[in-house]
Amino acid sequence: MQTKIVPSIVHAASAPIPEGRQGRISGLDQLSTSILHDLRNPLASIYGCAEMLMDLDLTPEQVRRLSGNIHQAAGRMRELLGNLFDVTQGKIAAAEPCSISEMIMRACEFSAAAAHNQRIEISLDLQVQREIHAVRGRMERVFINLVTNAVEAMPRGGRILIAARETTDCALIEVEDSGPGIPAEIQDRLFEPFVSARKKDGLGLGLATSLRTVRDHGGEMWSEAAVGARFVIRLPLKEGVMKAYGACQCNP
Repeated sequence: MQTKIVPSIVHAASAPIPEGRQGRISGLDQLSTSILHDLRNPLASIYGCAEMLMDLDLTPEQVRRLSGNIHQAAGRMRELLGNLFDVTQGKIAAAEPCSISEMIMRACEFSAAAAHNQRIEISLDLQVQREIHAVRGRMERVFINLVTNAVEAMPRGGRILIAARETTDCALIEVEDSGPGIPAEIQDRLFEPFVSARKKDGLGLGLATSLRTVRDHGGEMWSEAAVGARFVIRLPLKEGVMKAYGACQCNP
């Protein structure tokens, strides 16, 4: 059977994408990449817990704890896959009032099992009362990524300190760990895609997508000198700044 090439389809495929639509496609690609990257963490948790259940002679309490971890991780994967499905359907979650403290605590709960197993202490000093206007799932993934990175950087134990405070119109969140820190040779490229140093199997996408998310919310994110690694996030405490790319100007 002879193959027929339809000129209009060929021309349509090679035609340039309008600038506005191209931006939307690029944004969807980045959201999809971010979600797929974040699926690795709960999947690793499920695999690790299942391996322990099969290989170790555990007490009923240990079985319950590991089963709870698997249930929590599976729920997280279900949520991420739901987000990915929405993205493929062109459905982008709307911004809503979000508690910074609640999102940080959820990120800590997500990493609690791994932190406990590695003898890592997580300390919280959360003094933010006002809410931010954010896409909850995206912003939660920023905090989950930072806490997960810190846990994975300290396999022999350590400490993570998360502090949050308010200025006049912004919230400042600091995440610091007592791990080996960030190598000097990648310090200037830390937020570039595919740059990774502290994770054995890292893709180098977590910080890049986190920075994009923070900037999409009108904020900024950077690292500072510390004994280990220290990241600071600045977010506006007012509405109307979503998708305002660049730094949020804050008044102390």
